[in-house]
Amino acid sequence: MADYRVTVFNDLAQNTNLNVHCQAAGVDPSTHSILFLQDFSWTININTNPMLSCDMSWASVKGHFDIFDAKRDATRCARNWCAWRVKQDGLYLFIEAHRRLELQFTWPH
Repeated sequence: MADYRVTVFNDLAQNTNLNVHCQAAGVDPSTHSILFLQDFSWTININTNPMLSCDMSWASVKGHFDIFDAKRDATRCARNWCAWRVKQDGLYLFIEAHRRLELQFTWPH
């Protein structure tokens, strides 16, 4: 079985919490309020749970994102770890092949 760790890091702004509620089989369905410069992680088994979708919000900004899709991310994430950095302009994923964070999703308008 292949497990992936999916981490969301709050890089929004000082005193700005990131609220995250994710849906997937076997994942804690509670909402997590991530403090600035803190993170939260989930462990996903891609054999039983190939996707992780999350509602995220901060201040008056809200969005819904598929932050893990086994077909899309298995080759993009390093050593079974998908590291997301959430900023005011959107969500960045560390792409192993490029060795850098790259903007993947912008916040809805």
